[in-house]
Amino acid sequence: MPLFNKKFESKPIPARQSRCNIGIPAIAEDLDDFRQISLNLGHKELRFADGIWMHSSRKGDVDDMLRLKKKFRVLEEENNMSNLKMECMLDLLAEQASELNELKPQEKNKSDNFKK
Repeated sequence: MPLFNKKFESKPIPARQSRCNIGIPAIAEDLDDFRQISLNLGHKELRFADGIWMHSSRKGDVDDMLRLKKKFRVLEEENNMSNLKMECMLDLLAEQASELNELKPQEKNKSDNFKK
């Protein structure tokens, strides 16, 4: 009697049959209709945009706010990149200045030796 005998063998799983949607009409809804969700409560109108509800008097307010938020993000990223570049340049400048300060005394000693 073998020690490592398989006592259970699984049956092969049959392949799935593809679905046939011949009898069902295709969905023809535009997603743009659902991007601007608005809620009217008496004299107030709320619009759902970018994951939050915003109070607006007209549709353009929300669009302007979203456009300004995107522009603000882009400008923040540009500002961060320029700050990073400035820090790198200052590091390089400090490194070059320290190397020059180390070389000046050595050159001075060499010139003193030549004079003697």
